[in-house]
Amino acid sequence: MNTKKSPAKKKAAPRKPATPKAAAKKTATPKKSAPKKVAPKKAAPKKAAPKKRAAIPADPLRARIAQIRAILDSKKGENIVALNVSKLSSVTDYMILCTGHNPPHLRALADEVTKQLRLETPPIAAHRRAGSVESEWIVLDYLDFVVHIFTPTTREYYALERLWKDAPPAK
Repeated sequence: MNTKKSPAKKKAAPRKPATPKAAAKKTATPKKSAPKKVAPKKAAPKKAAPKKRAAIPADPLRARIAQIRAILDSKKGENIVALNVSKLSSVTDYMILCTGHNPPHLRALADEVTKQLRLETPPIAAHRRAGSVESEWIVLDYLDFVVHIFTPTTREYYALERLWKDAPPAK
């Protein structure tokens, strides 16, 4: 049997620098630092396609008057008339007149107008509410427009349409 041993591999010992200056030089050399991180450039934000909006009426107050007419009509208000008194009065621009059948109906009409306008964004609150179902006339004052809700006899007695006969009807 041949018992030859293969030469053992020696581990390489770290080399020592020949001179102390060289050793100092090697240890004093700063290590290369990692490159500075630069924030990536932000891409320009994509412009979203313009959202389709509902057509904004030329006069938002006219749209509000139409909304109030629809609210009164939905609660079975009768003889709904809107008058444009902006050129005749410095108090308000529009008056909306409506007839209710009886005191509970008057209350329901007034409460529905109040409720629906408070649901708007931003909410619209009446500046003042006057009258009562016992007086058979409720007035909701929203400054730009005033809503009058009468029983038939009270509406006939006060005849606001004749009082403001020069006011054109609101369109």
